[in-house]
Amino acid sequence: MSQTHPLWCVLSSPLGLVLDKLKWYWTDKDSNELKSHEHILYTKDKLANGDYDEMWYPKPHPTTGHYNVNRDVMSTHENFYKCCDDILSRDIITNPFNLLGYTGNLGSEKMQVRLLDQRPNLDVPPHIIKELRKRVNIVAYKENIEHLAYNFFTARGRLPFEQQCEWINNTIKFQKLIPVILQRYNIPYEMFSLDTGDYAVTFGLDKTLPRDSSDTLFQAPHPDADAEVKKYMDLYHTS
Repeated sequence: MSQTHPLWCVLSSPLGLVLDKLKWYWTDKDSNELKSHEHILYTKDKLANGDYDEMWYPKPHPTTGHYNVNRDVMSTHENFYKCCDDILSRDIITNPFNLLGYTGNLGSEKMQVRLLDQRPNLDVPPHIIKELRKRVNIVAYKENIEHLAYNFFTARGRLPFEQQCEWINNTIKFQKLIPVILQRYNIPYEMFSLDTGDYAVTFGLDKTLPRDSSDTLFQAPHPDADAEVKKYMDLYHTS
């Protein structure tokens, strides 16, 4: 589900070994009607291709020509939740805070204040919380803050240094806030460390990939990254 405005999601269903059925949902900006689009994607040569991340869309953007979700035609509106049952039918849901009605920049200061005050941006169907209480809810977090910072400073579309530092600190705060919010909603959860957690045990896997196997998918080498990490840790890191 979307991590910023406007509200939208993409759902994936496997069709055999190398095909995925993708379905996008969004609210039309002009009519506030729920819209959707489906696409069958051949995944054999794309699962390890960073170009096919969550923003990928089968139709090019009319202005940029890039194959990214066209957020210009989308709106954040309660009508989006007409697709919530389809979302809840999936085995894995990322960013479920949208399902609780909290939208906007994920982990931002504004979102964290609303979460603490239990003031969602939108009213959602009441059965959503009941369904989330039935699921296995996993809170992933980073123990290795230096590696967390490195991931930010080498990410695609990186922000100016000070903004990146603010984003990192908000992420650290958000990691600590998530269990607090889930407890308030009486939603059960378990913590999972991205640095030391056992993927096989937590996710029931017979085989696991090396922990660093996806490090280069969404990162771009940058000559200043190591120096920026050190500067962040020395001057900007708040425990």
